[in-house]
Amino acid sequence: MKYLSPRTGRRGQLAEPGRRFTHRALRTLAGLLAIVATILLSGAQPAAAHPPSGSVHVWASDVRVRTCQSTTCDLATTERLTRVTVQAYCQVNAGERGRVTDGPYTNTYWVQVITPGRTLGWISAVFVSGGSNNSPVPGAPIDTPGVPGSPVECEYI
Repeated sequence: MKYLSPRTGRRGQLAEPGRRFTHRALRTLAGLLAIVATILLSGAQPAAAHPPSGSVHVWASDVRVRTCQSTTCDLATTERLTRVTVQAYCQVNAGERGRVTDGPYTNTYWVQVITPGRTLGWISAVFVSGGSNNSPVPGAPIDTPGVPGSPVECEYI
């Protein structure tokens, strides 16, 4: 199949089935594949509409990260948090269904965090430093679902 190059004005041939690509075409394809591989392997941050708003310190050991605000929810990762500071998006009061008690501490708030392994998930505020029983913890904005105009919206996964 013949064509006229718009750049040089010379005639040439397009590759047909069974014909070889030019070196330029192969270099272009290799470059595109390298870019795609870089994007896929870069360990990009989990998808979210807004960046993390702060950080919180997990004081406990082996804290499980969940897919929602209850201990009955699936695990978001096998990674467990132990005495570590993590990025936090927000926190929400899950009510009685989300209550977690650990010794003298109890809380119905859950904090959405990014783990050191880059997983987005939820941990009970009972394991976060600085708060008091059944209260939000410092370091993460509070989402108030159902309240029109709420300035904070958690990324529900």
